[in-house]
Amino acid sequence: MAVRRDGLRLTVSALCLMTAIPAAVAQTVSGSNSDTGRFELRGTSDGTSSAASTAASTLYGALPAPGPGGATMATTDGFGATAPAGPLDTAASPVQPAAEDLTGSIGSPSNLSQADQDYAASLARQNARVGTVDGLPLDPLEQEAAVPGFSFGSLTLRPTLDQRVVHESVRYGPTRTSRTYSQTTLSGTLESDWSRHQLNVDGSGTWQKNLSGTGTETPSANINARLNLDLINDITGVLGAGYSYSRESRTDPNAISGATSQAGVHELRASIGLEKNLGLLRGSTTLEVTRRLYGDATLADGTSVLLSDRDTLGAELTARIGYEVSPALVPFIEGTVGREKYDQRIDSTGSERSSKTYGARVGAEVNFGEKLSGEFAAGYVLRNLDDANLADISGLTLDGDVTWSPLRGTNVNLGLATTLESATTAGQSGAVVYELDATLSQQIRSNLVARLGATAGYRDYDSGSGRGNQRSYGASAGLTWSINRYLDLEADASYERTREPGGTDEDTARIGLGLKLRR
Repeated sequence: MAVRRDGLRLTVSALCLMTAIPAAVAQTVSGSNSDTGRFELRGTSDGTSSAASTAASTLYGALPAPGPGGATMATTDGFGATAPAGPLDTAASPVQPAAEDLTGSIGSPSNLSQADQDYAASLARQNARVGTVDGLPLDPLEQEAAVPGFSFGSLTLRPTLDQRVVHESVRYGPTRTSRTYSQTTLSGTLESDWSRHQLNVDGSGTWQKNLSGTGTETPSANINARLNLDLINDITGVLGAGYSYSRESRTDPNAISGATSQAGVHELRASIGLEKNLGLLRGSTTLEVTRRLYGDATLADGTSVLLSDRDTLGAELTARIGYEVSPALVPFIEGTVGREKYDQRIDSTGSERSSKTYGARVGAEVNFGEKLSGEFAAGYVLRNLDDANLADISGLTLDGDVTWSPLRGTNVNLGLATTLESATTAGQSGAVVYELDATLSQQIRSNLVARLGATAGYRDYDSGSGRGNQRSYGASAGLTWSINRYLDLEADASYERTREPGGTDEDTARIGLGLKLRR
């Protein structure tokens, strides 16, 4: 080959050019590594690095991209255009210089040299998670226990029917009663499967029927619906609605003395809210409207006592702002202002019981996965009644719902709630009510779960009421045996005790056995 440049003539024989090609080029062209001994002391890898790790190192420019058969694919002509990819012909084309820029493409890890594979493996994760001894999935029980439900288009309904027989023994002051009754509970959830927005509805209803003995049947119902709307600019809208029904207990401070059946309470709820994340700040605001209606109480002689003067309409506005210290910890502050208005401005005792409520809380949201999650908060609340002759209700608040799993199969749930309770007795304003609920569940076998529970309550009356503060305690235990994914056999026992200085004490013990059918 002869080249003329600036009057000089240079001749290179083809034989010299061929003998100058190193053996490594032939190795690169053929795609095989015949000289494996030179890589024996490189790193500690056994040459089985993952394709993801090798591809990642190649993408960041650490490795060239081999072409088909192991040949390097990138060649350019004199005008900077990329030549067609394909195997290199050493007899017709010169070897590309090592300085040429060949980065930016991902090649097949199987065609990389041992040194390149060792380097790529060094960039991969070194502390991979250790699997189980028997090689089974880490948490297969949840998937096995999940029920398929019924599909209605993009909605899934999962109903549950709980049927049990319960024996109850009650001591109310000097009087003792007992009964055996049938209790039927129908509950379920309805969930959506949409690409945008989310709907969730859950509810339950309980009906009791006495089989023997004497005692008051206490039916109940509760349903809640929540719709999350994905709006513009990462703003989430929340719409909610709900209904609940319950019957007042005779240990309630507003219960009618001597009534054989206390008043039923209907509560209707509606709410609207917005949620927005601004970097590390999380903000939300919610407006909730509550309508509460009271039924009649029945006396021993069959007459009814009208309690419509207790019907109320309330509205409460809550705003919260939090700061994301980490995805697992979000401290927050929260403020609340509300108004409760009675249908009758002046009740049967001659008092104006409509009121304004103000509250503030400081707390934190925690989310450490399955080990620890929930939120807790402490604050202060004040209710100012319209009647100047009635004292205001105020006190510290403790609220929270935390789930902790110290060991696999062991779960601890702790719930705290603080509410304000209005009074109907002349000269009394109401009370601040504190409630504690703790549950411990232990999975003994894959299909057998044991439960222990404890409850506590404290009703702090206003100082001008002249009543002693009420205390209540409770304990429970139970077993659940999953016969299959659709049917459970449950047995439980519980005890509750209520004490009030100057009032009537009550002790209640229950033991029950039943079946729960899920779909």
